[in-house]
Order: sequence, then structure tokens, then C-alpha cells
Amino acid sequence: MLLRIAIGWHFLYEGLEKIESTHKAGKPFTAEPYLRNATGPLAPYFRGLVPDVNSLAKLDPDRRKASWREDVDRIADHYHFDQAQREKAQTELKDSEKFADIWFEDRETKENRQKYYAELKKVQTIEQNPKALSYERERAAASRKDLDADRRKLIADLDARGDALRDAVTLLATPEQREAAGPYAAPRTNLDLVNLATMWGLVVMGVCLILGLFTRLAALAGAVFLGQIYLSMPPWPGLPANPMAEGHYFIVNKNLIEMLACLALAFLPTGAWIGLDALLFGRRRRRRELARELAEAQAVREPGRAHETRSHSADTGPIPY
Repeated sequence: MLLRIAIGWHFLYEGLEKIESTHKAGKPFTAEPYLRNATGPLAPYFRGLVPDVNSLAKLDPDRRKASWREDVDRIADHYHFDQAQREKAQTELKDSEKFADIWFEDRETKENRQKYYAELKKVQTIEQNPKALSYERERAAASRKDLDADRRKLIADLDARGDALRDAVTLLATPEQREAAGPYAAPRTNLDLVNLATMWGLVVMGVCLILGLFTRLAALAGAVFLGQIYLSMPPWPGLPANPMAEGHYFIVNKNLIEMLACLALAFLPTGAWIGLDALLFGRRRRRRELARELAEAQAVREPGRAHETRSHSADTGPIPY
């Protein structure tokens, strides 16, 4: 029970801290670093959860302009712009598109983009090669970190221009339109859903484990979650070390240990000992145990009716834990 409560407290505090970060200035929680820097066998799946993980769409002039147009249209529809406001929004969009044309035609920009594409292709070739040696994979992981820095530097000016465009179009809305429609929010991506599921999933699992409510289900969910965290950056031979790790690990790390603890809790009815499970489902559990004891006693007294009695007691249904 102490193990259950301790793990529940860990989950709960982690979830609350991540939720609190979204209401503070600075860097709100995001699972993007774990997903983007994944090195395990599920790395392609984890990276696929990050929208445009390599920023290829952002570095394509047509796709970049198309995303700006869609953003402007969504803002106009959100605030129910009139014709005059929509024309002003299109003017802001055209100015941004001119900025993009100049940026993409710049000689230095072209060279940096081509260099980024070439280096990215080399890294992806090694990552997709199942016969790649361990030192090649380590070099590829180091190169990906350098590429990520180059990627952020490349898209910085365009991202800043996109943010400025969004702000300029939003300011075209009248106070009445803003009050009626509320603040504009971009459509949620897979990454946004992952962030929400992580934050609130930790809180729910933590509360359930502390209170002993749906204990086995919460423990199993915690084991699945920790297993995904473990597989994102496993300390396996031939894979680069996790740069965010607090210690040094080989095969076994803290996430794996806590995952095994959750699996152990999933097979123990600790919520039925002390917890809300005992209050909600304890009567049925005690009835089930009593029926089993009566069946065993009946089998001892009347061996000929043992099979019939056991079959009757089994009809009472499984323990709801």
C-alpha cells in the first residue's frame, strides 16, 4: 500500500507541475523533446507524433504560404470579419508572402536549406538501416541534435513573421467581436493531444492510486505510460545515452523499475485492503469469497456434489477489481 501511494504521489505531483507550467510565463510543458529525440525501436512512431517534425513543410515556400492563408481565414471566420476587415487581413497576408519570397530567394538561405536537406538525408539513411553499426547510430543521434539546432535557426525568421501576421490579423477584430467570439486558438495537433493526455493522465492515475480507486486499472495504465517513456530513450547497448538522465544506466533505469512496480500493483488488490475499492466493491468481494469458502466446505462434506457446487459458485461472477 505504501508503494501504491508513493507511486501515486509521484504521478500526481508530476501531472500538477506540468499543468501549472501551462499557466506561467516561460516554457510550458511539452512532450516534444522526448518525442523528437527518441532513440529506441519506436523512435519513428514517437517522432511521427510531432507535427512536421523536420520542418519540411515550413521550409517549403508554397506550403508555408498555404499555412499562413489557412491561419488568416480561420481567424477571420472565428471573429466573423466583415468584408472590409477581410480585405485588410489579405493585405497583411500579402505583405507576409512578399517577405517569404525575399527570404526564400536569398542566396545564403538557399545554401543553408540545401545543406540541411543533405545532412537530414544522411541521418535518416542511417536511422532506417537495420544493419547500421552502433557507432554509426551514435553519430547519427549526435548529428540529429545539431540538425535540430540548424532547423530552429532556419525557421526562426519565418515563424516570427507568422506570429506577427497572426497578431496583426487578430487586432483587426473589434472589442465586440473579441468579446463575442473569445480568444482565437489554433487547431489542436497530435502533439497538443499528447500533452493533454500526459498531464491529465498523470493526475488521474495518481489520484486513483492514492485513494485506492480502480487500483489495478490505474496501476496497469501507469505501467503502460512508463513503458512508453522507457522505450523512447532506452539505455540499451548501441543506442546513445539519454542526455536528460540524472544518472548512468545500462538496460535498467528508474522508469523501468517503476514500471515493474506498477505491474506488481496491478496483480495485488491493495485497493480492496485500504481504499475506495473496498468501500465500493468490498461487499461483492466478500460475498464472492464466502461463496468460495462454502463451496470448498461443501466439497469436503459431500465429495459427490463437489463439481456441481463449484459450478454454482462460479456463476456469481468475477471479482470487480
